[in-house]
Amino acid sequence: MRRLLLSSMVLLFAFSAAMAQERTVSGRVTSTEDGSPLPGVNVVLKGSTVGTATDADGRYTLSVPASGGSLVFSFIGLQTQEIPIGGRSVVDVSLALDATQLSEVVITGQGIAREKRALGYAVAGVESEAISARPVQDVGRILMGKIPGVTINPTGGTSGTGSQINIRGYSTITGNTQPLWVVDGVPFSGATNDASGFTTGGTATATSRFLDLDPNSIESINVLKGLAATVLYGDQGRNGVILVTTKAGSKKKRTAEIMFQQTVAMNEIASLPDFQKNYGNGFQQLTNTAQFFSNWGANYKEIDSIGHPYQWLGDLTRRDPFLQQTAFKRIPYQHSMDVRDFFRTGMTSNTSLSISGGTDKMGVTATVGYTTEEGYAPGNDLKRINASVGFNAALTDKLTINSNVMYSNTDFTTPPLNAASGGGSQIVAGAPPSLYATFLYSPGNYNLNDLSLFPFETPVDRRMVWYRSNSDIPNPRWLAAHTRETDVTDRIFNSTTLNYDFNDRLSLSYRVGFDYYTQRQNREYNKGVSPTFQPIDLGVFQTQTLTSKIWNHDVIVGYNQRISENINFTSRVGLNARNDLISRDGLYSEQQIVFGLMRHNNFQVSSSRSAAFGGRVFLFEQESQRYGVYGDFQFDYKNFVFLNLAGRNDWVSFLEEGNNTLFYPSASASVVLTDALPNIKSNALSFLKFRLGYGTSAGYPSPYSTRTVIASNARGFLDVGGTAYAEHTISNSLGNPGLRGELIGEFEVGFEAKVLKDKLGIDFTVYDRQTRDLITNAPIDPSTGSTNTLQNLGKVSNKGIEIGVNATPVRLGNGFQWDVIWNFTAVRPEVITLGTGIDEIVLAGFTNLGNFAVPGRPMNIIKGTAIARDPNGNKIVGADGFHEIDPIIRELGNPNPDFLTTLINTFSFKGIMFSVQLDYRKGGMMYGSTPSALLARGVLAPESVLNRDLAFIAPGVKRVDTNGDGVQDGFAPNDITLTAADYGFNLQFGGRNDNAMYDATNIRIREISLGYNLPKSVLSKTPFKTASITLNGNNLWYFAFGVPKYTKWDPEVASLGVNQGLGFDFLTGPSMRRYGAVLRVTF
Repeated sequence: MRRLLLSSMVLLFAFSAAMAQERTVSGRVTSTEDGSPLPGVNVVLKGSTVGTATDADGRYTLSVPASGGSLVFSFIGLQTQEIPIGGRSVVDVSLALDATQLSEVVITGQGIAREKRALGYAVAGVESEAISARPVQDVGRILMGKIPGVTINPTGGTSGTGSQINIRGYSTITGNTQPLWVVDGVPFSGATNDASGFTTGGTATATSRFLDLDPNSIESINVLKGLAATVLYGDQGRNGVILVTTKAGSKKKRTAEIMFQQTVAMNEIASLPDFQKNYGNGFQQLTNTAQFFSNWGANYKEIDSIGHPYQWLGDLTRRDPFLQQTAFKRIPYQHSMDVRDFFRTGMTSNTSLSISGGTDKMGVTATVGYTTEEGYAPGNDLKRINASVGFNAALTDKLTINSNVMYSNTDFTTPPLNAASGGGSQIVAGAPPSLYATFLYSPGNYNLNDLSLFPFETPVDRRMVWYRSNSDIPNPRWLAAHTRETDVTDRIFNSTTLNYDFNDRLSLSYRVGFDYYTQRQNREYNKGVSPTFQPIDLGVFQTQTLTSKIWNHDVIVGYNQRISENINFTSRVGLNARNDLISRDGLYSEQQIVFGLMRHNNFQVSSSRSAAFGGRVFLFEQESQRYGVYGDFQFDYKNFVFLNLAGRNDWVSFLEEGNNTLFYPSASASVVLTDALPNIKSNALSFLKFRLGYGTSAGYPSPYSTRTVIASNARGFLDVGGTAYAEHTISNSLGNPGLRGELIGEFEVGFEAKVLKDKLGIDFTVYDRQTRDLITNAPIDPSTGSTNTLQNLGKVSNKGIEIGVNATPVRLGNGFQWDVIWNFTAVRPEVITLGTGIDEIVLAGFTNLGNFAVPGRPMNIIKGTAIARDPNGNKIVGADGFHEIDPIIRELGNPNPDFLTTLINTFSFKGIMFSVQLDYRKGGMMYGSTPSALLARGVLAPESVLNRDLAFIAPGVKRVDTNGDGVQDGFAPNDITLTAADYGFNLQFGGRNDNAMYDATNIRIREISLGYNLPKSVLSKTPFKTASITLNGNNLWYFAFGVPKYTKWDPEVASLGVNQGLGFDFLTGPSMRRYGAVLRVTF
């Protein structure tokens, strides 16, 4: 008993002594900038694992030895401070911003903020300054050239049309190739919902839904390019992820502020061809108003006047007294039309207002914006309303909430911009007319802008008239006045996050997101365009309503632990559930009764299937689910060696049980050598980091691909009594229940360096991405009742280099600074194999002209008709003097560029900023309908003017009889003569697609801006905190090296739409040039 008591007293004494050796230190951490509290700051006792983090009010409490020691205060983006404790019990500290760290903090997958030095993969981004204050209202096009590894092509120059965005090549041949958009942590649909196929205008006029975003409301954009970076998004991130943080969704603390911004810009056509003014309508230097819409007619000097072309309209002229008066006039034979008069200078106006404020525990930001934009083409307009409200609040010391609600209304109108080849008004029979199909090469002696001499319609029935027999070529004036396509989208988006910090190590977050929009698309064609266009000529009205709903839920557990003095561990484990629902409803009507009235009850025939726009069935609904578990685990050793292990397992509804789950692992590492080996650190080399990463993903088919689909039409046909009978049609594509997901793996390695006292920064990446088990549309025996089925066949590869350079060559004490950004992108996409028995697959376009996947060749190679050649490669000329056409479809060129590069120079001095962005594309072939048609139609100066009286000989060889036996078994130099018209027209057209192939190498001034920030000395006498004005221009100049000079054609276009198609121009509209001014003030 005595021994027990003695032991207890010894233990009690020891415990009391231990307690006497520890004490409590507390304090508050604030910002040196404005004195506001800083939550989440790490407070660690130096030399130990003892630590904590500040609460929402910036306060902390920590037990420390009685002897004291030093406290280390650190937070991403702030300067780390080490403070001796001494004998104090209260240690307050203020932390300042660390400019070097701020530029190195990035947002990664699932919204995780990380120091860039810790990442084993490439990430790039832009801040608000590079996005707002621009005349361009499309976020996608603003990013052009600004991020290495990201390629952006517009589908045309018309306001509101979509943009093709590609990150690190093409990982699929049948699936979606566009990146995932994530706004404030929640998936945001950037889909382009074309109303029909590209041949009927759907892809040329469709709008990419990221147009709903207001650039002025964006805080920052980060792009995750590699699979190691996107693995937490599973298959959704396989094409890269664009992370958008809005001002309303940002967690950044804001002071009370009102920001007003007004943008005004002018929009005009970037460039038009140099037109000749010597020859008019006709062929073979003869004027023939009934036949030809080329400019190979007589010289204007040879004829004073000609008969009015409307005399050739036949029965239409005889029936209409007005046309009789017009048609039998003599008109001067002279060049009278200036194409520029058809276009307009459109205006853009964007008004944006942002209000923010709050307390130390709550912040609120509200933004509203209104945009109107007129395109250069008549009838092309865009209107957009944006509004958002976001707030963040500390509900308790441990519970915080961050929420953002956005609304947008986007109203887009355009004349029809359907694909055209230049050889006629349509690219395929049955396609509707297009505004630009023949406009650029209309005869110069017929001035369609002179409505008194060339009215575009009859005054009674409003039928279109133009100079061709039976008006079989559409008059652009009539199309602009009486046809249009509209797209009105209402959208609401919400992102809400609740976060609970159990302690400084463990947290729990729940994020819910909702993205809902209704898109109403109309296609309106009044009756009377031309009998050539059936059934359009009788009047067509198509309405389609598409509804998209995305629900996204994430539950994330965060845990961090300092394992030892040198090793720190950070982790995130999450659960994700996503539900997508897309429904489509519509009605197609034809045979209009009353001109000008677009109501379905004003048409004689209506159907739920489109007869004029690709045969689309409107009634459609598609739902899919994804459930995922993901984890992200990071270890760092002494803050210079980092290892990141991440992965995700998904269960999807697209595939049958047994194939519907996949695990995507990734691993990445980085080493900061200048910290690991301090001796190499110097003014010449201040930072050097090597990184490597491996990531995986998958690609899934569209829902219902594993089962054969039956399409039903309740009014398939009517009997003589008017009774409707249902029609059921089995899809030509046979369902494949054994279908699996495509498997994608990528390895990347790179380095980052800062040299010359941080004046030069380099970010270099090399990657190799492989996709196997490609989902391929393979032909099958028609006896199955179907013609094709999806199978897992083939493999593709994408290898590339990305370089980003930031430099400050000059920084003077008087405030002058010169900054340089240089980006470089090179990608080599290649088809390795397509599986046994499959030689090629059409990716986009037609079977005789389009993008193809061919084993051993680059992805998207262009194949089409070509001129036949002899064994020595010489062009073969037929007996008619024209080049013969090879009966075999040939490879015409590789549309993938050799590389893309951007150079941005910015000069700043005492509030003045001047910036110039130059973009250069090297290589890549384009099929250009525009330059081909201009050359063939004889409209260019001076190329088509010279020597029209001479005989021409097509280059190549002709067939000859070498043995005298009547068999043409040899070749000899061609000597068959042609007229100038035949040489120019028939050699260019006639199914010879290789004549329309051009090198797309080009250089352009993408952007110029000149801004001035008023000094505080001036603003101190006003109610404004800041004020600035910026003048800017976009796409101001370009030069295409491989294009015939006088065509002035811009090859930066993607007429096949935003997905797989590449390297095609089908006369869907020239590019646009913009000039603007932006005024911004804050209160």
